[in-house]
Amino acid sequence: MPNYAVGDIQGCFLEFKEGLELIKFNTSQDFLWITGDLINKGPDSLKVLKYVYANRKSMHLVLGNHDLHFLNCFFNKRPIREEDTFGSLMKYKKVFKLANYLLNQPFVFSKKIFIDKKIQSVGMVHAGIPMHMSLKKVEILSRLIKIKLLSSPEKYLKSIFKNEEGFAEEFLIDAVNFFTRARVVKGNGKPDFSYKGNRKNIAKNSFPWFDKKLKLMEDLDYLVFGHWAALEGKTGIENIRALDTGCCWGKELTFLRLEDKKEFKVQSRQK
Repeated sequence: MPNYAVGDIQGCFLEFKEGLELIKFNTSQDFLWITGDLINKGPDSLKVLKYVYANRKSMHLVLGNHDLHFLNCFFNKRPIREEDTFGSLMKYKKVFKLANYLLNQPFVFSKKIFIDKKIQSVGMVHAGIPMHMSLKKVEILSRLIKIKLLSSPEKYLKSIFKNEEGFAEEFLIDAVNFFTRARVVKGNGKPDFSYKGNRKNIAKNSFPWFDKKLKLMEDLDYLVFGHWAALEGKTGIENIRALDTGCCWGKELTFLRLEDKKEFKVQSRQK
């Protein structure tokens, strides 16, 4: 029963299927961890989400910023942007079923698995975790956010996107933004959501969210995340792994077998 983690798929269904064949993924025995951003940018968002839903018993996933953007467009009847590629998903006759499935997913996920003859704790988030937050705290926040979304998706999604460029008065919305959009953090501890470049060009008073000691890692042996394609899969920290390797930008889709950290890479078909 191996556990595989995969970086941001973003609608790249052909690469996703090729990767599943490469790892010989068995939906009745194996588990697939998906770091969020299942959809958008690539050409086949509907196919990706239909496959994941059909095999949901073997899937662990967290929500990413593109997943939230789709949910906001769907529930609040927002027009999709010119660069969005989930139009076929929006028109799908069973779109509510898929949207509701995403609404029920966490922002932070952890699980104990058997590695090197012992039980180890592995965590997953789409973008980042504030350095002062424990695993217990982020999982409680994730559950509270999900409750809010399920109780009133229209209202709460509107609040999230209203405050996506700054800081909300509501603590939970700030947490959503960090979990789904953070890359670098300023000296005052607040994320700079505008930065999307590589590590070399980060401003002197800022640093990658994972570069400082994370309280979360007191309870985790390993952590995987996506979102930051410019890292090219490298954090420089042995037990914190970046998995977004830019498939939708013409690079690669990366799968990682968590039990032995073996990589499986699929070359992108996107131009």
